[in-house]
Amino acid sequence: MTLNAPSGAGVSVPAALTQAVRTLLQSPLLTDGVDGFRETYAWRSELRALYARTAALTVQIGPGVLRLVLPPPHPEGGRAWDGLKSARAAALVAWVLWYHEYLGVRLGEVRQFSLSELASAIAANPEAAALDFSVLNTRRALLQAVRALAEIGALRILDEDAARWEGSAWQGESLPEGGALLEFTPAAPYLISVPTSLPATAAQRAARALLCGPALTRAQDEEAFRHLDSPEVSELERTLGWSLNVHGEYASLQREGVTQGLASRWLPGRSVPSAAALLLLNAVRAEVQAGTLRPDARGRLTLSQTRLYTLLDTVRNTYRARWGEQGRQSTGRLLSQVLELWRAWGGVSEATDVSVTLEPHLARFQAAYEDEGQTRVARVARRAKRDP
Repeated sequence: MTLNAPSGAGVSVPAALTQAVRTLLQSPLLTDGVDGFRETYAWRSELRALYARTAALTVQIGPGVLRLVLPPPHPEGGRAWDGLKSARAAALVAWVLWYHEYLGVRLGEVRQFSLSELASAIAANPEAAALDFSVLNTRRALLQAVRALAEIGALRILDEDAARWEGSAWQGESLPEGGALLEFTPAAPYLISVPTSLPATAAQRAARALLCGPALTRAQDEEAFRHLDSPEVSELERTLGWSLNVHGEYASLQREGVTQGLASRWLPGRSVPSAAALLLLNAVRAEVQAGTLRPDARGRLTLSQTRLYTLLDTVRNTYRARWGEQGRQSTGRLLSQVLELWRAWGGVSEATDVSVTLEPHLARFQAAYEDEGQTRVARVARRAKRDP
């Protein structure tokens, strides 16, 4: 079946298509052999048409490869990039992909290679002079980059023995030998090539922001925000089986059933810092309701670091008995973890040593423990499509 035109409100969407759209969205690069690839690939023509029509997004199709191209600032690769612990590791992803081109141009073929060969080739490039592989953290960053590319299927690790490569006791003039035996997959060129972006209407920009980010705020794109009731957004709701929540200054898709992949980074986890982050949002909300804090015209809240510390200290004193060993850590350390999570949820627009500015879509989370009368994490109830 091919869907060449937007389906009407009364037309049911095949469950297999809904699953395919969700699978490609949560893991934008899919390769043969990974879970869900064959079922998703079977809908490749429909997926390409749907994403182009609703969100002006390109789907690249190749033998054994599907890639949903997410333009900046949206990350690509599902959970893979979460393994990159530093900017150096992120930069080395680009250098590993450069090595793919280096092999093809200089040797005329893509072959198996070791981690040490990869590092030597990168180090020999004058533009990589800042990368010193005699430094342990640089070697570890390269290993992170390799594992991240392997997770999304652009690279295969045929044999990994990284103990000597990572060994902090290594001293020498040359790089440690081996480390891992690697080879690129047919998916690698799809990460290197960047197709021309499709022109996007305001409605398509709205759909794209809802798909690729945690929310669309009015401040982010006011014209797109006015098109939340467009056929493009409605079709996405229908196809994905997700609900659109629209509040005064933000809108978000309620992603039922999402536990992993790209979208899971915008959803609370079950760690102590995540619980603290949610419960602190409750405390901030109470301050707004009491009139102590006032959002700006765009719904953003700016709080001093001192005020956040005081609120979190109260939350910590209330709940630390539930948090075990982690409940004993200092309020300052816990606040650093909370801010890191809020950033990961796309909820911090500005942060200094003095203050923090929060995006309005953080208000969609409410939390309490089950024995306090509601579920662990409850989202704000759905409102009408457009608030007055």
